Amino acid sequence: MARDIPGPYDPDEMRLFLDTFHYAEEAFLIDEITELDVRRREVRARMDTNRFLPFAQYQRVRPGHPGHISGSEIIMATANLGCLHAWFFHGCRWSEGWVAFGTRIQKAEFKNLALVGPPLELRSREVRSRVGPNRTTIRFEFEFSQEDNPVYIGDQTATLLKHPSHLG
Repeated sequence: MARDIPGPYDPDEMRLFLDTFHYAEEAFLIDEITELDVRRREVRARMDTNRFLPFAQYQRVRPGHPGHISGSEIIMATANLGCLHAWFFHGCRWSEGWVAFGTRIQKAEFKNLALVGPPLELRSREVRSRVGPNRTTIRFEFEFSQEDNPVYIGDQTATLLKHPSHLG
């Protein structure tokens, strides 16, 4: 399902990101990128909570259990943001053999339920990075909110590796 994701970048570059991503496009949960700040190493984005989400769509909503975005979908959104950092800030291209792995969640605070309905506002910022020709490690700070209420605060690390078959 090819879709356009609005943002401050060349649309062809985003299409290449999605077409070569390690997951089908449906697993990229970000619907709009509102800011890519190279100097501050920060990404701001928006996630539509009315879209198809594998866990949110199948929950049994009842009194005391409102329709909400699951923790696993929140964590996948952090992975999506991390991949945007790798691609746009560090030049890690999937077609050149780069793969990304979340390696540590130092902190994961679910402050409020992310309800189905209003969009989630997503912010990720690099707090530390170690960049090499075949391995890049990035530590991120995440802040997600919905209607100005905090939903998720995270401190996570990811490592990107360039597969040996792509080394010159």
